Amino acid sequence: MKIFFCGACREVTGSCILVETEKIKFIVDCGLFQDDKSKMKNSYSFGFDPSEIDFVLLTHAHTDHCGRLPKLYKEGFRGNIYCTPVTIDLSEQMMIDSAKVFLSDDNINPIYFPLDVEKTMTCFSPVPYGQDYSINKEVRIKLSDAGHILGSAIFEVWIKDGKNEKKLVFSGDLGNSPAPIVKDTEFVNGADVVFIESTYGTKTHMSRELGRSKLKESIVEVIKDKGTLVIPVFALERTQEIIFELKNIFKNENVKEIPVFLDSPLAVRVTDIYRRYSNYFDEEVKKLVGKKDDLFYFDGFKMTRKKGDSLGFSRLSNPKIVLAGSGMCNGGRVLDHLKKNLPIANNRVLIISFQVEGSLGRKLAEGAKEVIIGEKKVKVRANVSKIEAFSSHADFPRLLAWIRKIKNPSPKNVFVIHGEEDLSVDVAKVLKSDLGLNAIVPEYGKVYEV
Repeated sequence: MKIFFCGACREVTGSCILVETEKIKFIVDCGLFQDDKSKMKNSYSFGFDPSEIDFVLLTHAHTDHCGRLPKLYKEGFRGNIYCTPVTIDLSEQMMIDSAKVFLSDDNINPIYFPLDVEKTMTCFSPVPYGQDYSINKEVRIKLSDAGHILGSAIFEVWIKDGKNEKKLVFSGDLGNSPAPIVKDTEFVNGADVVFIESTYGTKTHMSRELGRSKLKESIVEVIKDKGTLVIPVFALERTQEIIFELKNIFKNENVKEIPVFLDSPLAVRVTDIYRRYSNYFDEEVKKLVGKKDDLFYFDGFKMTRKKGDSLGFSRLSNPKIVLAGSGMCNGGRVLDHLKKNLPIANNRVLIISFQVEGSLGRKLAEGAKEVIIGEKKVKVRANVSKIEAFSSHADFPRLLAWIRKIKNPSPKNVFVIHGEEDLSVDVAKVLKSDLGLNAIVPEYGKVYEV
């Protein structure tokens, strides 16, 4: 059996893994490269013929995992894409948004168009959690909840390879459990080969309780200073979680309610999908929904659904809170808000998401005193702080706890992926020294035999 890595190895984005036996070829994920160093790879050849791919296993709907699927279809793929039902609806929104971004960017040639997304959607095939599902005579799968975002899945894959059957486990992105809204990450037992993410390397996250305390502190400070608090957010998961946390702070923490503005039509559409799939929520949150409590609304909360909706909000006096995409500040409406608010000392910017190397968000988080937004130099006088408690990715203790459970058999090979090179190498070293596992940090475009 051959494994070929087409992205997210020694880097964070562009997830795509090709698995090939004598009888089948399939890929796990097909995501966009999103950082400045590697996004030119989006227009490159996959390194394989898409028309020869039998099927795709999609772990979840983040763009760095689903964003190249329309390119795959455009270049000849006609198989099924297997994932959870909610991932189908979320992926459609994420891919449509990517297609629109391509069209609006004069500096790049679109790798696909909205019509390609529409055609790609005909390939999606829903698979529920916890069900053994035979794709064909050679392959069967089972999905478990990864606890990362709504609908995210760990794939257990049994493959006939000659006279033998091998079990491969793909972690996708593992969640930062326990977290509100999504359920806790599930464990799997036994594997021959494991593919594990390493987004945060060997780091340990700030506790969620401390994160909530720091979020509250930022709100209290911006009220005192009569400023604007800008929070860059990803449209999928981070937005919904932060709305939930803000609602809780205003409702239960004795904090004066101030206007909160979500300036992201994509995030609004994703939030509507979250409402439709409340059966995927954490049990505690389900009880709130059962009491007819809208998790994603409170007095003073406004959203942009169409062009021009932001004008009225921009005229509101301070203090106020702005949530806007993108989460890494590498595009989207947050750039306008940063350009306006960074030079003012009584404003605040709160970084709550992973920031890939080279992104504007990374520069701000590392203390830059001046940044370039578009072609304009912008002084950073606002208070910039970061909270890592709200990450939707597992930290290292959670990664270790997850992989320790994989026994009977223990994996012969563990591929450490989806992380910056030094972080993936650090994870691999500990997996070798502490757990005795054959941990490999794969190289882009290299073939491995297992």
